[in-house]
Amino acid sequence: MQFVDNLRQKPFVQKAEKFFPAIAFLGGFFWDSVTLGQMVENSDLIFLLAYYSGALILVILLSAHMEHPEGWTKDRIMAARAAAPRPQAKAPAPAVQAKAAPQVKPTPAPAPAPTSKARAAQSAIAARLNPFAKKVTKKVTDAASEKLKTASSQAKNVAQKIANDVGYESTAIPENAIVVEHRFLDREWSETWKNRFSWAVQFCFGSLFSALVVCYFKSSGSIASLILVILLAVLLVGNEFLQKKYESFGVSLAFLCLLGTMFLNFTIPYLVHRIGLILFVFSTLLSLGICVFIQKVSRRSKKVLIAPIAISAALITAYVMNWVPPVPLVLKQQVACINFDKTDYSCDVDAPSFLQKIGLKSSSVHRDADMPLYYLSSVYAPADLKAEIEYRWYYKGPNDATYKLTDRVSSGRMRINGGREMGYRSYSKKTNAPAGKYRVETAFKDGAVIGALAFEVEEGARDSSGYVRAHLE
Repeated sequence: MQFVDNLRQKPFVQKAEKFFPAIAFLGGFFWDSVTLGQMVENSDLIFLLAYYSGALILVILLSAHMEHPEGWTKDRIMAARAAAPRPQAKAPAPAVQAKAAPQVKPTPAPAPAPTSKARAAQSAIAARLNPFAKKVTKKVTDAASEKLKTASSQAKNVAQKIANDVGYESTAIPENAIVVEHRFLDREWSETWKNRFSWAVQFCFGSLFSALVVCYFKSSGSIASLILVILLAVLLVGNEFLQKKYESFGVSLAFLCLLGTMFLNFTIPYLVHRIGLILFVFSTLLSLGICVFIQKVSRRSKKVLIAPIAISAALITAYVMNWVPPVPLVLKQQVACINFDKTDYSCDVDAPSFLQKIGLKSSSVHRDADMPLYYLSSVYAPADLKAEIEYRWYYKGPNDATYKLTDRVSSGRMRINGGREMGYRSYSKKTNAPAGKYRVETAFKDGAVIGALAFEVEEGARDSSGYVRAHLE
């Protein structure tokens, strides 16, 4: 440990430590992008469940507050008494010796009234003693003030000791303390513990955001669903700056509701082998129900549920509008071609140009007027998951300003049976396709888009050197 401490004192190590959080953030996100989405193992879901469960427990702890600030629980009084300094034992009083009965003395005669000269002398003596009396009074007052400061400092130290020992702030026990029913969440955490809890919440939320951004991004196939992914990505970055905000119970509860819905919408299909609106609504209501449970346990005001309810309503609306990516479906491959061979899912595609290879130009398909056009795709789904997909053909002619939907193709053979690593393969055939620009979307039936491919059909077949043979694995 001494070696590590000496190493951390080096200037270059101190500069490098400033970049450790960013390196850890980018490294974790890169690892999630490589390992998640394409193939999700049971261990991945266990880790995500651990992050969500940890965040849930921490949010419950952050919900603690003094429901009766004027009252003291029995445990709190016992802790305060144990932490308070014990009074020192007083020395025993000396024994009282017996005295003889006092003798009665005759009452002295009253003193004669002072003369005018005596009164003048007394006034002169009083005038001389007055400054001396003021000095004595000031010394006594200063001494009493110093004692009060010392007592206040000792009381503060005792309160801080109680905060460190029992985990919440406290003060000396008032004489009229009201003993109330003890509840675990009926307390105020010290700043040290609040900081620890908020840091742990930030870590759990960041891990969930990182994994969900990757998974939802790989399932997004439209601009609308991509907007939701971008929102998650913004929150992922913002999470790095929200540690102190998470000390607010309302903020933590709102984030837990959002992440809970997205996490359950990703996990439940793995368990029941289905996806759809009913399951998404169930995921949303389950996440909201957990937030309501936390609010009941913590006895917080119902106002903290406004944000979770609004988030739940917005997510259900987004799903109905097909703005939520259809996780856990992931488009693996897609291609537009001619001369399709169903035995090995191979076909002829135009040899791509340099601009097409780097993605600056859409792919093209050259074919004779009587040749059918094919669109092939493979969609990954977890083992035993069943989902029906459809193809949506859009066409943009030479005189059209936008794409127009021309065909929606779906059949019983386009029902996914999950578990194949390279995805479930299917195709769509279009005859008499005029020249022009096309966009074909692979989508969950009557739902969100999984992926899309834009290409241009041109009249006139090429020679054999103008095509390459492609196939879906």
